[in-house]
Amino acid sequence: MNQRKSYKREMWLEVAGESVRVLISASARKTMRLQITEEGAVDVRVPLHCNQGDVLAFVNANHSWLKERRDIASERLQQREGKVVILGKERVITPSALDSFLVTDQLVWVPEGWDTAKVDKAVDRWLRAEGRLIFEQLIDQWWPFFSNFNVRRPTLRIKKMRTRWGSLSTRGYINLNLALMQLPLDLIELVVVHELCHLKHFDHGPGFRRLMTECLPDWQQRDKQLNHLSQNVL
Repeated sequence: MNQRKSYKREMWLEVAGESVRVLISASARKTMRLQITEEGAVDVRVPLHCNQGDVLAFVNANHSWLKERRDIASERLQQREGKVVILGKERVITPSALDSFLVTDQLVWVPEGWDTAKVDKAVDRWLRAEGRLIFEQLIDQWWPFFSNFNVRRPTLRIKKMRTRWGSLSTRGYINLNLALMQLPLDLIELVVVHELCHLKHFDHGPGFRRLMTECLPDWQQRDKQLNHLSQNVL
């Protein structure tokens, strides 16, 4: 009889006293891998020879990491279902009788009847437009300083990136993550200045750090705040 090359299975397992939905994918791999889906389920990739006991032992051994990542996934799911964070402040998505999309200091007004996809698209469009204004203003603010290095001003591109806040391209682009719009303005400024400093120092060596300190004396404190928030945003 031919052995199955792969299979998928779904089950509920008791992990650290909590019933958890586990998605198991077995294939001809050599190692076990663990990750969390956007909905907070546990996704386990295992070799074909692993049984349910092996999976449970592996999941239990990583229960602290799982709890942390599931909490983050839960926060993100709540944001998608009715809240959005803009410039470090949470806004509640609220249906309105008016046929217009409006962002205020505390609320995001959307027309009644809009589904989640339409709301997400409108929020994304608004964030891109507002983000372009804010990012360009920050580059304008700092460019008189960086222009002294006899470098060409980079062209702004706004992108969705999973692992970084920004990057500087050798082709003349400064790429900034749309997710920056969730952060307070002082942290957005930190990322913009960080990328502009790469015009002079493309690595993160002593020269780069000195230039960062010259621009933003408190940049290391801001960087700690950014690293902390990265767990919930990126």
